[in-house]
Amino acid sequence: MLLEQLERLVGREEPLDVLHGEIRRRAQSLRGVVECGTVLVSCSDEFNTELRASFDRDLARPLLPHVPSRTYALSNLAGRVEPSALQLADQHFTVRTRQQGTKLLLIEIAAHVGRRLDGHTWRYGEVDRFGAPSPCCGALSHLLDPPPAASAVRHPWFEQLTAFFGPERLEALRSDRSPYRMVSAAIVHAVLQAESALVDLLREPPPTPTHVLVLPLVVVNQRGSERALLAGCHHLVGDGHEMHVERGGSLRSTPAAHRFDTSSGTLVVRSPWEQDEPATRPIPRPPATPPPLAAEAALQRLSEPAVKQRLAHTGAQVERLRSHPTALRIYSRPLLRGLLQALSVVAPEVGLAALLAEGAGDLLHARHLRDVLARGPSTEEARRVLAELEPRIQQLGHREAQAVLESLLARHRGRR
Repeated sequence: MLLEQLERLVGREEPLDVLHGEIRRRAQSLRGVVECGTVLVSCSDEFNTELRASFDRDLARPLLPHVPSRTYALSNLAGRVEPSALQLADQHFTVRTRQQGTKLLLIEIAAHVGRRLDGHTWRYGEVDRFGAPSPCCGALSHLLDPPPAASAVRHPWFEQLTAFFGPERLEALRSDRSPYRMVSAAIVHAVLQAESALVDLLREPPPTPTHVLVLPLVVVNQRGSERALLAGCHHLVGDGHEMHVERGGSLRSTPAAHRFDTSSGTLVVRSPWEQDEPATRPIPRPPATPPPLAAEAALQRLSEPAVKQRLAHTGAQVERLRSHPTALRIYSRPLLRGLLQALSVVAPEVGLAALLAEGAGDLLHARHLRDVLARGPSTEEARRVLAELEPRIQQLGHREAQAVLESLLARHRGRR
């Protein structure tokens, strides 16, 4: 299996070149691939110079030996996947597959954390810059310990990270006094950015047959050769019209679930999906009062071809994953986000009405959903409200996300 060996490496610190070598071998084992594209999402920090060099040397050059420009690079504070960037990257690397064959798009999303030796103890979250200890990653450090200017001046990157981490994750990380706080923050960031990449690809698949490997990791910046910890691996397959998750694995985006072990001399992180704590918020239930007439009217559109197609495709993916409970837990939230974003394109009113009908308004702290639907929102307003709900959906635990997703799909099945 393509990802079997990489799945074994998830949560284990490895030399960066060793990890890239294994990724390259897995990518080269794909049959029927006639062209490749490589995407690197990383933080702007100068300490990521070795990462960029290793990515070009160990991945991009072997996979694209005859191409002078090999890497589509997104470099910004903390390393964030920007909307539609992956669609642009796909366009840049799609040449031969417009006529025949299949493409591979390899996407590496790298968070990073510094590590320096303080006496005989490793101190995570710091590096030596010009002989003085310095936070690393500086952007994630600012997120956990906001500077005064964060509330005085608009920082779009800070606002985006704050929204996507959400209050529960941030509270857990800000109150963490363990040596691994910054490692946990970097893992959460890498996992959440990978989810955003999955959502983008599921909402707007490549228009030609494509294998996509999405690889979130945490680079460990230190003196000497750098190392990396794979936070997940995801294999998606598209036929030029739709894309589905073939296989994957991931650490969790819940800081309290991270378990750290350095007894072997290297960092190992586990975050079991099976031994989960009970949900802290109620699983959604249908509202006690009837939904507004506008919501009922919107729900009638569930049978429209464009809406029906989106729901059917998501339902098929859920059924594919149902025999692998951990995989369903991993992908429920990105599948839910992808479905709602897709509905926002073709019929945003349906997405809002469906969330209200499944009682998700309270779960998402969006009690105004009923008021919005009661006045019959315009398509533009419905689309804007769905966009505003996006960070709140990102806060759902996997149990809650799966419950909402299953309810939406059950309603679709009930109207067929």
